[in-house]
Amino acid sequence: MRPALLAKGLDFDVSVHATNIAVENKVRVIVNGDIESINEFVDDVKNNDIRIEKSDTLYNVSGLVEYNGPDIDWNRYEIRFMTGQMTKGFRLANEKLQSIENSLTKITDKS
Repeated sequence: MRPALLAKGLDFDVSVHATNIAVENKVRVIVNGDIESINEFVDDVKNNDIRIEKSDTLYNVSGLVEYNGPDIDWNRYEIRFMTGQMTKGFRLANEKLQSIENSLTKITDKS
């Protein structure tokens, strides 16, 4: 969900900070931009399944609440997010490559 939210933010020229809250099965989303763009972003996320991997499980979007927390370093967040996503991608690629290697080894051993 988080990668889809960040990508969708690009469509509406808003910055998005998304955090998984696993114990509550929620994603907290902080959006920065002009109010019209934020409202359009929220409406789009509410009305369309933006997830990269579609699921039969529905999600709900709660109402907007003004953020009163500490300032967010958007550049730092985006760099850390991208690094995390790249790490997940490399890990998945390594798992898939290992599986392919194992399959090829079995085929080669049968020959």
